[in-house]
Amino acid sequence: MNKLMNFVNDKMMPMMLKISTQRHLSAVRDGLIATIPITIIGSIFILIAYLPAPQSYVDFLAKHPEVMSKLMIPFGMSMSLFAIYSTFSIGLSLAKSYQLDGLTGGVTALFTFLVSLNLTTTEAGSSVIMTEYLGGGGMFTGILAAFLAVEILRLCKKYKITIKLPEQVPSNVSSSFEGLIPIVISVLIVWLIVHIFNFNINALISSLITPLLSVSANSLLGLMIFVILSVVMWLFGIHPQILATIMLPVWMVNAEANMAAAQAGNAIPNIGVQAFIFTFIWIGGGGGTLSLCTLMCFSKSKFLKQLGRLSIVPGICNINEPLLFGLPIVLNPALAIPFVIAPIVSTLTTYFAFTTGLVPGMAYPLAAVWTVPGLFAGVIATASIKAAILVLINFTTSLVIYYPFYKAYENRLYSEEQGQAEVAK
Repeated sequence: MNKLMNFVNDKMMPMMLKISTQRHLSAVRDGLIATIPITIIGSIFILIAYLPAPQSYVDFLAKHPEVMSKLMIPFGMSMSLFAIYSTFSIGLSLAKSYQLDGLTGGVTALFTFLVSLNLTTTEAGSSVIMTEYLGGGGMFTGILAAFLAVEILRLCKKYKITIKLPEQVPSNVSSSFEGLIPIVISVLIVWLIVHIFNFNINALISSLITPLLSVSANSLLGLMIFVILSVVMWLFGIHPQILATIMLPVWMVNAEANMAAAQAGNAIPNIGVQAFIFTFIWIGGGGGTLSLCTLMCFSKSKFLKQLGRLSIVPGICNINEPLLFGLPIVLNPALAIPFVIAPIVSTLTTYFAFTTGLVPGMAYPLAAVWTVPGLFAGVIATASIKAAILVLINFTTSLVIYYPFYKAYENRLYSEEQGQAEVAK
């Protein structure tokens, strides 16, 4: 155990800390987090539009398609344009990390991404942008466009390749002109690649990279790797946010595909979305610790009972740092085994439930925010009470797994408390 701890502290932790602070990954994380309100609102509206019950409500919408079309407007303006929001946000975040003008970075990134798209002419002679890559299908191109645009902006700033205006010119006007040359370079690069050399970046990513990432996210192996790495990192006090940052773009693309399938009345294609982990596995937070917290609320140990009752409300909302660092679970061999085993069993159970159709697919995963209690989040994500039953099954299974290890830990603490009480007398 000591050798493993030393290896993690000396080798893994510095590497993971370095990766977690890498500015491009941080920009993607912060940029996508900024779009959460938009995706939640869009997801809620499509959930309302396609509620499976009551039947009178379903019949009403079927007879009034104009109401349905109006309900779908917020969804269309959110998820169908998601690449636009995310590209701008990522460009802004990355520019700020370099202490550059955030708005210039966001606008340059968005303009660069839009140039990668093609215009088509309608029968009326108008030029329009095809929406195929404005949603999740164009998100990875948007990320690359943001990286390219801001890096060129940074290099131009570093080597003073800018247009300098007299000091008398207002600063906001001056900063706009300073970004002119970097914008020209970024747009020229993408324009040459896509429109002169006919290399369709969006088509390549959409046909090759996106499906490959989606398949890995949907696979049992991919889900298991994420879960195991996360709990192991937590055990050594390393926040696994970096893993979620890496997976977040893939989860978003999969979620957008699920909602589009629900709108079209097709089968839900993906289980590899954020709700799979944060709703059905992390019940109470990383490691599925709500069951452990529940046991602690009735402990004969004064310390465990007090900590459990203080932690139960945050735990219901999937926040478990009080247990991780206060119990503690971090670097605690007594609780390490159930902390790893319980999520693995929940992952297997949840994967089986979704792949066999016992629980309907997650058609509205973005509406199930990770802080929403699992019983409610499961129903929101799937529009089915069966998801709440699955959450209860995973909770109960975790409770059974934690129980013997918890009792052994409780007996030890209780004995220590009794010994201290005797000394005090």
